Amino acid sequence: MKKLITTLYCFVIIILGVHAQRKLPVSKTDISGYVKDSASGMPMARSTIVLKNINSSLSYTVTADSTGHFIFKNVPINHYRLLVSYSGYKTFSKNYFLADSSTSLITETIKLVPAVLNLKDVTVTSTKNLVENKPDRIIYNVEKDVTSQGGVATDVLRKIPQVTVDINGNVELLGNPSVRFLINGKPSTVFGNSIADALQSIPASQIQSIEVMSNPGAKFDASGTGGIINIILKKGKTKGFSGLVNVTAGTRLENGSLNLNYKKNNVGVTGYFSGSSQLKTKTLTTANRNSVDTATGNNYFLNQDGSSDFARFGYRAGLGIDWDINVKDNLSFSISNFHFGNTNTGNTDQLNTEQDKYGATVFSENSIRYANTGFNNNTWEAGLDYRRKLKKDKQEISFSYNYSKSANNSSYEQSRRYPLTDSIFAGSNSSNPGKDYLHEISLDYSDPLSKNFVFETGIKSEIEKIVSNSDVFTFSQALYKYQHDDLQSYTSTFNRQVLAGYISASFKVSKSLNVIAGARLEHTFNQVTYSKNKNIKIPDYNNAGPALTLLYTFKKLQTLKFSYAYRLERPEYRDLNPFVNLADPHNIITGNPYMVPEIGNNFQLGYNQSFGNDNNLNIVFVYTYNSPDIKSFTTFYPAYKVGDSVYTNVNVIMRSNIASETRLGLNIAGSFKPLPKFNVGVNIQLYNRKTNNKFATPAIISGFEYRGNVNLNYQFTHGLTAEAFGNYNSGLRWQGRRAAFSSYTIAVRKQMLKGKISFGFTAVNAFGKYLTQRSTQTGTGFNGNNIIQIPYRSFGISLLYKFGKIRISKPKEEENYLTSPPIDN
Repeated sequence: MKKLITTLYCFVIIILGVHAQRKLPVSKTDISGYVKDSASGMPMARSTIVLKNINSSLSYTVTADSTGHFIFKNVPINHYRLLVSYSGYKTFSKNYFLADSSTSLITETIKLVPAVLNLKDVTVTSTKNLVENKPDRIIYNVEKDVTSQGGVATDVLRKIPQVTVDINGNVELLGNPSVRFLINGKPSTVFGNSIADALQSIPASQIQSIEVMSNPGAKFDASGTGGIINIILKKGKTKGFSGLVNVTAGTRLENGSLNLNYKKNNVGVTGYFSGSSQLKTKTLTTANRNSVDTATGNNYFLNQDGSSDFARFGYRAGLGIDWDINVKDNLSFSISNFHFGNTNTGNTDQLNTEQDKYGATVFSENSIRYANTGFNNNTWEAGLDYRRKLKKDKQEISFSYNYSKSANNSSYEQSRRYPLTDSIFAGSNSSNPGKDYLHEISLDYSDPLSKNFVFETGIKSEIEKIVSNSDVFTFSQALYKYQHDDLQSYTSTFNRQVLAGYISASFKVSKSLNVIAGARLEHTFNQVTYSKNKNIKIPDYNNAGPALTLLYTFKKLQTLKFSYAYRLERPEYRDLNPFVNLADPHNIITGNPYMVPEIGNNFQLGYNQSFGNDNNLNIVFVYTYNSPDIKSFTTFYPAYKVGDSVYTNVNVIMRSNIASETRLGLNIAGSFKPLPKFNVGVNIQLYNRKTNNKFATPAIISGFEYRGNVNLNYQFTHGLTAEAFGNYNSGLRWQGRRAAFSSYTIAVRKQMLKGKISFGFTAVNAFGKYLTQRSTQTGTGFNGNNIIQIPYRSFGISLLYKFGKIRISKPKEEENYLTSPPIDN
């Protein structure tokens, strides 16, 4: 009995102990604090904080927000070790004993100390892939493309998925030439005259990355029916002093660049200078054209055979200052100068013949035409950006002001003489100086209304003024000198102001479905004054359109995306300028001040599949409808009057608003790594294009196009990389058939001293002196054949040198590449 009582007593004690253990609350507390840079005091966003229980294997992990703040909620009272880490910084470690719930805050601010790195002692390796597929854009990280460092922006663009570049440097995005180019997320007047010349003057060694947005959201300018290409220049964000020198010498292309970066505490300064040159090369041209005057039945024949020496040049210089005023405020300023141009000089033998409808020769003239054309642009730009972070994480307001001023000049000189004589019997010359002023002011606001919903809105004003003058001199055979031609000379002023506003929202419908939806409204005011026509009026117009992106994420790194964007192309300076280029009086080029915007509706359905970190497949179905559409159009005139001069057997080339164009296409891009050191990149484009042209007979033209390129890259041991790149473009069917284009490049680069120095060798079309382009041209009353032989072969060597001691600096939280360029680590 005594044993039974003892047993029952023990049992009751155990039950009561268990019960008491269940009822007794365990003391818990919240632990929070801030992480900052020890030198600048700036918050260390996205730093990793680990809280380890010293007496067990239990641990907790959180990430600091954009203000550097972190918090552990409901942590049991115990002994802990706190570890704080960030890439490029020494890990912070300290033990804490939480005695009771009153210990709810780590009182001191945790300051991380950067790990000092020296370029001659360490190689900083980026984890970014060469091509990144984001929900709304493709990012091509140029610094990862070691074999392109000796080239220019055009050479890099050729390798980017969805982008094609022809032999003259003209760029298309998913088959559309209407592309809005930006530099560091900002518009520039340098692209208003000659995009090809501007791109040729930017060395690849100064480019950090290039962003391609074929269907931008409502937040971005509606300009460019093909989309946006944003060139992001290198911007130093590394602490201390560092720099980069790149020099390239070759048989056809030469360029050099210098980048200097200095950052101390919360102020960073970036300076750069670059120069480029496409050396003089001789191009051979043969052209034959047959035309008919539908009114009289007379036939015209033109045979031209000649050569010309072409050269390009350019340089850039700039300075940028970035100041983190405090934890919440950032101010940046930049100023730059951009100068580039080209010259083209040559002689052409030409035979101009006219026959009546019975075949009898009415007129025949055999002459030699000398022509010299030139273009140069000098642009100054300045920008001021202010950004303030508000109370909530990712809530901010930003202000931007940009100013751009271009002084540009187009000129020509042409004279004609008979064979075996030196006497000129006809000719003209003209200089067309102009100025382009651009002011852009924008205000943007972003607010994360909830964890999965971000609201954005903003307003913008863009004011542009274009002044163009032309003094024309025609040759008087009687006086044997050039005289000012008042009837052909003119002055013009064009003013345009764009007021725009947008709203946009990014949110999750489910765990797998993300939506970006918005709308943009733009109103454009136009005013033009033209001395030769007082009655020119370009109407004001409104443009309003939605933008939508639906992104569905499957398992195993697969995504399906549908997007729609309303886009437009406003005529640029080169389109509106009424300057008449008479360098070839039988092929006259002029602008059209009566043009109205091109309106585009773009639909895309894309599929993306990633196979680990090294393999990716991206497929995009494209449907676009442009109405009205802008295209360069050629019209034949038996006689064409310019001022008081009449030219016979003339084709006039002018950009105009034709009726409409529909394009249905497929783009397949892939990046694969079949072997550990072997990378393969593929880009294939297939399009069917149908154009309804109100100026042509027949009005509807339909054609199929295909383009593609392959890039092979192999990384040998000891820093040696070899690359082979080839591309092909079938040409475009438009008023005949534009010439097909193909090229290939072989490049090698050797890196030494852990990447501090590298040497490169590049060969383009090494086994053929000329690239021959054959094209046909047809239109109402004319047809012709053209053969152009371009000396495209080139060999070049390049040297890249990095210098300076640096400390890796942390990136800013959630950089928007189109408004604030990413940082260069």
